Amino acid sequence: MESSTPRIDVDVAVIGCGTTGLTLASLLGKAGIKVAAVDRSRLQVPHPRATHLDDETMRAFQALGLQHLEPRFSPVGKYRFYDRRWRTCMEVPLDRGYTEQGWRSNYMFHQPDWEATVRGELNDSSSAEIFFGWEVTELSEAEGRVEVILQEVSSDQQRALNAGFVVGADGAGSFVRGAMGCELTDYEATHRSLIVDIMPLVELPADLPDRDTFIQGGITNPLTYVPIAAPRLRFELMLRPQDDSREFERVDRAYQLLAPWFKADEYRILRDDVYEWRSIVPSPWRRGRMMIAGDAAHTMPPMLGQGMCSGIRDALNLAWKLPRVVRGESPIELLDTYESERRPHTTTFVEISARLANEIEHLQPEAPPEGIAPPVQESEVLRPQIGPGVRDDAAEPTGVLSAQPKLDDGRLLDDAVGFRFAVVGDPETIAAAGEGTRSAWERLDVAVPAGRHEEVIEWVRSLGAGAVVIRPDRYIFGLAESGADLDRLTDRLAAQLAGAGLAAEAA
Repeated sequence: MESSTPRIDVDVAVIGCGTTGLTLASLLGKAGIKVAAVDRSRLQVPHPRATHLDDETMRAFQALGLQHLEPRFSPVGKYRFYDRRWRTCMEVPLDRGYTEQGWRSNYMFHQPDWEATVRGELNDSSSAEIFFGWEVTELSEAEGRVEVILQEVSSDQQRALNAGFVVGADGAGSFVRGAMGCELTDYEATHRSLIVDIMPLVELPADLPDRDTFIQGGITNPLTYVPIAAPRLRFELMLRPQDDSREFERVDRAYQLLAPWFKADEYRILRDDVYEWRSIVPSPWRRGRMMIAGDAAHTMPPMLGQGMCSGIRDALNLAWKLPRVVRGESPIELLDTYESERRPHTTTFVEISARLANEIEHLQPEAPPEGIAPPVQESEVLRPQIGPGVRDDAAEPTGVLSAQPKLDDGRLLDDAVGFRFAVVGDPETIAAAGEGTRSAWERLDVAVPAGRHEEVIEWVRSLGAGAVVIRPDRYIFGLAESGADLDRLTDRLAAQLAGAGLAAEAA
């Protein structure tokens, strides 16, 4: 590298700007951290890779200040499982309405529009340097920094970033993960799917639902249909090991697939390719000053719709820890809790989605006898506990996702407290905390909403507590029944943020 190559100092370089990388870069920028956002695509990818988000992810979008996009998202309907003769074997309602998170349980969204919004905001941020259309060619760590060599994809221009930390959110084939030398655990659910996304140019036929999803099993290539962000539709065929991807990617195969519902001139094909799904979790997620997140840290089949959602949880976890380390408020060891907390949480989704993918491949479903209604099952709500890390385990539940009740003025809780620690609950319990605790809250930038908020109190009491300490990523740090409990919790939080007594040390 010639000395004339421009060098730019940044606190954090985020490599890969899909949903995970953009979420992290945006939150770091909002925290005043100097961030470089790097992605080899000059523009956002024009077709969606992710299509689904849940209520927790919508709450993350709220933290980004993107709740105004919610009216553009599409609702979901029911999931149906058909046998080979198109008879219904099972039905699952997917929309549980508004949940304790303050948002609907599930949505479909158009990823390119979302990415365009966040990319534009980063461009206008004084805390961000954007490198869209650039790729990483070299990474080297020395003397407490990481040198990142970038090459512009369309030219021979180079740049060098002098970064305090690097986060690789650069997908399943992550360059950063390779540089870290991670080992991979394979959960043995590798499947290929032909994905065909279309934009209908006519009204939907009567037998094709506009918001309901279905899977037809018991056929050579199980078929999945998903109405994604309206009016777009997705069709997927699960390929068998002997199937030739090139044959399935021929456009006449897409026309053949859609022929039961559309003539070939009645839609525009947005995407037509074979994608390989894998079920892999690497380790470690951090080596020195380099980390991985999103698909670089975990890949899974789409059966639960949790791939993107899990990556955004990674981003929120790092987005409150990295600023503390960068500003010298916490030691670098705080970042050990990133993997200790997130890896077991995400592995739950990887294991379940892998099992479901393998089951779909081998199932031979049969509908119930004529005259007997197919079973209706409630959709399972998965909210696993995070692993050991920054939390107090003296009273359960801790390390689980908090609710988001409304304050008496109608605001959702997160809008009142912002992206930081918060103490909420019965005003009498909170008022009983000692003066030293109140000073610590101010020093640690803990939000304590003033006033009495009945919906908040009701939720806290349902946990058997008088007050709750909530982390910035909305997971519960600890519960308190009294002012003395709050004093103890605050002491423990301060100690852990200072690097003492972190549960990750024993993980």
